[in-house]
Amino acid sequence: MSTRRLPAAERKQQILMCAIRVFARSTYHGATTKRIAEEAEVTEALLYRYYSSKRDLFIDAIDHTSGKLARGLERALAEHYEHPVEAIVSCMEFYARLLQSSEDLARMIFLVLAELDEPDVRAVYLPYQERVVGLLTENITRWQDAGIVDPRINAFDTAWLFYGTYMILALARQSHGRVRVSPRHAVGLMRPFLSEDGERRLDELSHTRPQLRALAEASEVDDTTGSPA
Repeated sequence: MSTRRLPAAERKQQILMCAIRVFARSTYHGATTKRIAEEAEVTEALLYRYYSSKRDLFIDAIDHTSGKLARGLERALAEHYEHPVEAIVSCMEFYARLLQSSEDLARMIFLVLAELDEPDVRAVYLPYQERVVGLLTENITRWQDAGIVDPRINAFDTAWLFYGTYMILALARQSHGRVRVSPRHAVGLMRPFLSEDGERRLDELSHTRPQLRALAEASEVDDTTGSPA
């Protein structure tokens, strides 16, 4: 096998991306280092220079995909620090873009969930989950203090709801066209949690941001027709 020379960091990244693709399509137990090496167009011997085992590769794959999700949500929340409606819509848009750009990500999400009984999987995945849920809880509490989110709701429970939305979108992505992956879920999800001031803010934003208006209108149509997602 003729392998083009790459800097070590690039080669390791290439092997990791190929491993994610193989894991997503074959499951952890169905994947082999031989298949991953073939996907990366390297020898197994070269693969083992970077990863000591298939398990080592799998754990790094979980770290990569979980970290990508967490960092994207952190950026979305930071960019709209004072505007909760925009922040949540931005989070949902990020979810949808990520799933649409990578057909393997949705599969990896469910693969990770299936392996959460394993201590090494929990050790790498759960800190990302706790980080994001904690950040969402802090933001929801702050938005409640600002009068945008209904103060009667439980911030922690609501944070879990919004965090779990990525699983709903991942499931939609895996429906193979039966359910369209769309960030308009955001508007439908957030409306019950907004205060009257928050509702007014959403209406105001709908006039200044055409994409928000389209999301709101789509959400209202779904509410009246009962059509999924």
